[in-house]
Amino acid sequence: MKLKIIAVFVFVLFTTRFTLIANPDCAITLHVVDDQGHSLTNFPIGMGVISGWKPGEGFGTDLTESWTNITDANGMTTATHKCYNPEIGVWAQGVNGYYPSRITYNYTNAVAGKWQPWNPSVEFVVKPILNPIPMYAQAVRTTIPAKNKAIGYDLEVGDWVAPYGKGSVGDFIFSLNEKVPFTRISQPYDVINSLSFSNKGDGIQSLMLTGDVGSAFLLPRLAPGSGYQPTLAQQLYSINNKISDGAVSNDQNYFYRVRTVIDEKGNVKSALYGKIAGPIECGAQGYIQFTYYLNPNPNDRNMEFDPNKNLFQNLSIIQQVKAP
Repeated sequence: MKLKIIAVFVFVLFTTRFTLIANPDCAITLHVVDDQGHSLTNFPIGMGVISGWKPGEGFGTDLTESWTNITDANGMTTATHKCYNPEIGVWAQGVNGYYPSRITYNYTNAVAGKWQPWNPSVEFVVKPILNPIPMYAQAVRTTIPAKNKAIGYDLEVGDWVAPYGKGSVGDFIFSLNEKVPFTRISQPYDVINSLSFSNKGDGIQSLMLTGDVGSAFLLPRLAPGSGYQPTLAQQLYSINNKISDGAVSNDQNYFYRVRTVIDEKGNVKSALYGKIAGPIECGAQGYIQFTYYLNPNPNDRNMEFDPNKNLFQNLSIIQQVKAP
């Protein structure tokens, strides 16, 4: 019986390897556009595939091939190549005036020597560098200083408000409210981490980015002018065999508005806008982690950050923000 199982395994391995070595063709047609939908003509696009496999130590070595296509007058380009694996990488990098962008297209199966779907049409967005500005940008890794109490975080100082830190304006108000305090992971607990704000008109709104976005400049250029909610809360608990550990999607992002001044007609007279790239991660003991950007110019919703002009000085390595 053991010999039979080994023989079956060797047969499956051999036939799988033989199928892959056959190297089906892959094809793709790209429409290369900027984030306004304008076609980019005569634009260099890098492409690459795993083109084969070389036996060797361990699992052997993948063989790769890459090349550059130039888009036509309509921003189109088509590539066909032998592909050992069912995927093709596409990138724009080192092009003056544009942010690096990269996507991977995955095929499903091979039919008659061709990866399917055959020659799909894919829109590839490459964002131009338009108006990067200085901002306050910081990766925050901290713990809410006290429990069952609202505590402000000053976004321009990058610290908790006094007496817990050097801040003076509570832009974000964090609260760790304990229904059942966390003591250890094996014991029941029930806590709520909440974010609120100081002023009428302040708030936050969610932006989910699904799929292979690709650009180094991830979020939209402008923060929304409206639609901000006054609170954001997350419950973490382990009670009666029911668990919520606070896990959040990496596709989660946010825009926010702070220091809002409302006029006598209820309109926003002045405000500061910002973004949070990625989720706000919370722990039952009060640990909190997020990366924020704050445009210091009142009423300016531009979210294009210049990483070389961070208004924070002397940030540690883990606090620094490199993405625009």
